[in-house]
Amino acid sequence: MASKPPSSPPTDLEILTFLRQHPDRIASLLASHADLLEPYLAAAKTDPTPDGNIVSLIPALALKARAEAKHLNEQHKSLIHVATENMVNWTRLHHATLALLANVDLAEMGQVIRDEFPTIFEVNQCQLVIAREHAFETAAACHLRLFPSEVITAALGDDALYLGAAHEPAAALLSKPAASLAIVRLPDRLPDPVSHCALVLGSTNAESFRPDLGSDLLVLLAEMVGVALAARLESAGRCSD
Repeated sequence: MASKPPSSPPTDLEILTFLRQHPDRIASLLASHADLLEPYLAAAKTDPTPDGNIVSLIPALALKARAEAKHLNEQHKSLIHVATENMVNWTRLHHATLALLANVDLAEMGQVIRDEFPTIFEVNQCQLVIAREHAFETAAACHLRLFPSEVITAALGDDALYLGAAHEPAAALLSKPAASLAIVRLPDRLPDPVSHCALVLGSTNAESFRPDLGSDLLVLLAEMVGVALAARLESAGRCSD
């Protein structure tokens, strides 16, 4: 009886072809032979052999670690940037509050908004506008600019806040050209004529005011200006419910 010839070991190509055609066998092997990968993981901790049969995974792992470290560093820098911006904004609001508290009458308050707020908030102009139909007698003398109510409403787009390009009719509220602007209506819960006023800030930088930017600082600023204006008008006997 002829003996059965010994079978030759499968080639690398035959192994790869088999595994690609039967991917379920990999999971089966790992489930039944948990120690299957241990030699390969141990080899990854050593340097490659001269004949190149063992491939070290250390460079790949190091590259991945560096990428993760870079990502964490960028996140850290981003958090620092946000925290710094928040600190700067609160400092600006604090300085604006002190500037408003330092004035004693309506004229000084209007002058502070017109002359000091641009420096505080790093814009090229800042002004308080009021609907002409609701303006008090000395509004213009107190550095408020008068416009028909429909112009202010159109500039705001029937909203309480506008951030973006200085398009018409928003540009009509500016005292000089600007690339972007913010318009914030003073709180409507405040008495007349404060509720018919709006704060306008213009900037030569098109990126200063964009619709996607946060508005918390501007809303707080408008509330602060509104309360200060109501207090000045009340003391002058010009504020009504």
